[in-house]
Amino acid sequence: MAEILGVLVRYSVELANLGYDFVLKNFNLIEEDDIFDEILKVCKNTGSRAVDGYFIATAKLSNSILITNDKIMASNAKKAGVEAYYLIEEFDRAVERLKEVK
Repeated sequence: MAEILGVLVRYSVELANLGYDFVLKNFNLIEEDDIFDEILKVCKNTGSRAVDGYFIATAKLSNSILITNDKIMASNAKKAGVEAYYLIEEFDRAVERLKEVK
């Protein structure tokens, strides 16, 4: 949420407020307290960067598929037991998998 606000406020405070409200109404957010321990586990077990740990831990806790253009993140997600696809090399597999979920 902080990242979204930080980007949108560069355009206008009004846009940042609209974006904030939109995210709250349309996305499932995980509280920092609920995810922090999982982030630490991911980083400890994979050597992942902290920012990647957030994405990986979120995917793990929400039982989601992680799709990324970051090869190292995809590899670390797989090490953490998350179904992940490196989009540049696994585009077709990712699309097929998403069709299955649909």
